[in-house]
Amino acid sequence: MAPIAVALVGYGYGGRVFHAPLIRAVPRLKLSAVVTSRREQVAAIPGARAASTLTEALEDPAIQLVVVVTPTE
Repeated sequence: MAPIAVALVGYGYGGRVFHAPLIRAVPRLKLSAVVTSRREQVAAIPGARAASTLTEALEDPAIQLVVVVTPTE
């Protein structure tokens, strides 16, 4: 069975330190897109692409799951 393609929205402390590593550690998940302004940091993640907006990330029809890690305010 193919892994579930995940878009991560937010690559601040929570996204970078907690969510991205956990997503990448689960064999059934594939971190495919990261919505962030930190494009250069995402370039170091194999198989993931940086997106400027959620709309841009969702243009990929393979995305099946979205994880939102943004400030509540």
